[in-house]
Amino acid sequence: MNRRGISGGQSGSRVLIHAASAIDSDGEIAPAAILLEGANVVQAGAPASIGVVEDAHIVDARSEVVMPGLVNSHAHLDLSGPGPLPFEGDFEQWLEAVIHLRTRSTAEDVAQAVDRGIALSLAGGTAFVGDIAGMPHRPPIEVLRQSSLGGVSYAEFFGLGDDQPTTVDKMITTLNTYESQENRVRLGLSPHAPYTCGLEVMAAAADSSVPIAIHVAESRAELEFLATGSGPFRTFADMLKTWNDGVEIPGKHPIEYALSCLGERRGASAADVVFVHLNYLEPDHLEPLHQSGITPVYCPRASAYFGYPDEGRHPYKSMLDHGIPVALGTDSLLCLDTPDRISVLDEMRFLFARDAADPVDLMKMATSHGARALGIDAGLVDFKSGEIGGILAVPAGNGNARFTTILNSSEPPRWLLEPISIP
Repeated sequence: MNRRGISGGQSGSRVLIHAASAIDSDGEIAPAAILLEGANVVQAGAPASIGVVEDAHIVDARSEVVMPGLVNSHAHLDLSGPGPLPFEGDFEQWLEAVIHLRTRSTAEDVAQAVDRGIALSLAGGTAFVGDIAGMPHRPPIEVLRQSSLGGVSYAEFFGLGDDQPTTVDKMITTLNTYESQENRVRLGLSPHAPYTCGLEVMAAAADSSVPIAIHVAESRAELEFLATGSGPFRTFADMLKTWNDGVEIPGKHPIEYALSCLGERRGASAADVVFVHLNYLEPDHLEPLHQSGITPVYCPRASAYFGYPDEGRHPYKSMLDHGIPVALGTDSLLCLDTPDRISVLDEMRFLFARDAADPVDLMKMATSHGARALGIDAGLVDFKSGEIGGILAVPAGNGNARFTTILNSSEPPRWLLEPISIP
């Protein structure tokens, strides 16, 4: 995708957008005007505060709500090939189907699926993504790096007990192969989950300097396995061939175990460590999670798809109230009800409809909190002066429309300023 955007491809050209409203993590302005010079925001505010700009090209978005390009902090783009998959109520059976899908896929199949996922992400207004690169790692990483998306490609690893040294060696090889390559998509590591990765694998990931993503406390089966070594995930470990005589059961809640594995290794840089899902978080986990600096990622539609949590609601509001910057993700296309796009805008809509979630909180989760999760400059996803990673517009119907108008709709976004293309 070329960065033609609204300026016709002239990097120094000035563009003035007039919109029904503009919203970012600082709140909403209605009506709004945004003055751009190339890919840089010069000024954003009420139209009267900017006035007439004689040399600017005018873009009329007065029937639309404008926002920065969005951050999808957790996706599985390599699972975009078959489209949405019905869930029959058995999570372990569903995982087995996904494993079979991956084992049947060639490197070319994976590359095509990631390419489709990228197209659907752009159709959904994604500028930055945290993508889990399943095995083989090369197609997801390389295809994503050739796209116009920015973010992180997390190479996924599994290793329990006696298999951990081999997994750590593979991690090191992957780091040596991809970490030093300059690109808007950084390499990250994903030790898959506490029920598939042991302390040695977790610690090796933590000792690296790259972003980390771990699936944590997604299901009750995970809690049972970490506590007693039994249940459906014991069978799952056999299916993955990760069980061996060296496996140690920690006897802890997954959140406590994952935090203990990371220890104090990341220090102040823990902001780019993400715990994905956290469907089963207890109140006494809030303060340790807050102190850790780790960023949680919630995938609302995926959790609802699986029926998680099975009692009560996801604790994202409790985390936000505790000062924990929860980000939003979509998980895979398999879990979604929008086959034409992969978009955290639809996650925001879901939470607004179900929970009456605060619109500004939702925008933070989809922009600044997501930027924190992926370790990117938050200025790329707001309307403060400086470079911006992309600008979206969503039809709102009339000049008095606000962000809540589009949260109540199903209209797809369109790009006013497209994400930067990669040569």
